[in-house]
Amino acid sequence: MSNLRLRLFRLWPRHLEMLVPLVFVATLLLVSVVYLLLDFQRMRMELSDRYQAHASGLLRWTEANLDTIATELRKSAEGARDLCSGEAMASLRQGINTLVPLTALELRSSDGEACTWRPAKAPPPTCAGAADAGTVRVPMSLGEGWHAILDVRGACLFSALAPSDMAFTVGRSMRPRTKAEPAARQAGTAKQVWSSFLGTLEVEAVSGRWPVAVRVEIGGASVVHNWIKELPLQLSLIGGLSLALWFGPMSVVRSRLSVEGQVRRALRRNDFFLAYLPTVELSSRNWVGAEALLRWRHARYGVLMPGAFIPWIEASPLIHDTTRWVMIRAARDLPEMSRCIPDFSLSVNVPPNQIADPRLIDLADEAFGTQPYAMCQVVIEMTERQMLDHNAPALRHVLAELRRRGAQIAIDDFGSGFSNLTALGMIDADHVKIDRSFLQEEAWTQPNMLEAMMPLLRDIGVLVIAEGIETERQLDRVRRCGIRFAQGFLFARPMELDALLARLANEAERLRA
Repeated sequence: MSNLRLRLFRLWPRHLEMLVPLVFVATLLLVSVVYLLLDFQRMRMELSDRYQAHASGLLRWTEANLDTIATELRKSAEGARDLCSGEAMASLRQGINTLVPLTALELRSSDGEACTWRPAKAPPPTCAGAADAGTVRVPMSLGEGWHAILDVRGACLFSALAPSDMAFTVGRSMRPRTKAEPAARQAGTAKQVWSSFLGTLEVEAVSGRWPVAVRVEIGGASVVHNWIKELPLQLSLIGGLSLALWFGPMSVVRSRLSVEGQVRRALRRNDFFLAYLPTVELSSRNWVGAEALLRWRHARYGVLMPGAFIPWIEASPLIHDTTRWVMIRAARDLPEMSRCIPDFSLSVNVPPNQIADPRLIDLADEAFGTQPYAMCQVVIEMTERQMLDHNAPALRHVLAELRRRGAQIAIDDFGSGFSNLTALGMIDADHVKIDRSFLQEEAWTQPNMLEAMMPLLRDIGVLVIAEGIETERQLDRVRRCGIRFAQGFLFARPMELDALLARLANEAERLRA
């Protein structure tokens, strides 16, 4: 179960770090498209309202013209017994032509008498170029049992008033409502949705006094042209909002989902803690020291082992802050251990990319103090997971300063990674910790590397510690090799400070007894 949690922790943030930008861009595109479609629809609604006002204004003008025509017809028809006579017809035409040119005039009486007049000439140029080439049949009551039907070219009623960017029509209402319309609308939903965005925009104003209506049509291209003029502003708003989101709330999300963000938050909230693995003197089984091991109490995955996050931290800028946290916490705990066992030593791991960093000296001073031999109970363990130039002046300077403060130097996991006998000679190590791979029982059929290394290490004069002792058989082997100190689950598992202090108190009581 713990291995599964480690794999999840390693994969989950990395996948999310790659997924967050993709999800953000996809969401941004989707929201932008929806926003632009809604903005386009807003533009259509604004144009519809604007041209509806135009149509209503034109309708009022048309109604006023028709009212005036009706008044003039009634005045011309007063006192005339036979409106179909030449004199009466001429009087009627003269009264109407002063207002609007006629295309036909039809008169009917209640007695059945009827006559029609049509002009011999075409309409005047002011109406010939209008968009509406049709006529409007307007019925009027003239009194005395007479009725008139005027055929008027609709555009001539307001051709001088209509905007030039729209097509207008005057006639009866051209969109009658029928019971079959809802079904037809439902059947053509997709087409209607498409036409609602790019189709011709149509508005209509219907007269309540006359059987006429004014219909205005604006082509889809004209609507798109009006919208495109505002598009740069909308795109700049989307771009600005996107940048604000990416460097604002999304930066917080990215930080929370990334390993770096989680480590920073763990350092700030003290989610890290130290577990201490005792170092045992084999001849007496006394606890003489401990190694500080970093653990992470993760809110999602529980307690994480170093293998899940230490390699990432070592390759990140956070290694300095993490090492500082470890040193300060170890320096705080060491005096409590020393009160139980005075000469108790504490080992602190330092990664290879920081062991040659002069800032490590400042961290040591901040944690353990600047008094002479302030680090006399501290062992700095160099982990050799990366290539390290052991002859570099910076490395020699850092090690010399640490030794001047009383610290001892140990090579961790000796025999694996990049640690070797050449490195051992260059850095003049005090301790060597034999890697656990040399003690695995399934590897004992191989040449006895451990037995071969021990004479060389004794001649160099380093103190040897065996790591990973889990069985009595392994313990017997390291004893036969002359190793005096060891670590491993056979003696104790890593434990937090309270448990360690309780065991050290028992050790102290046992030694006094």
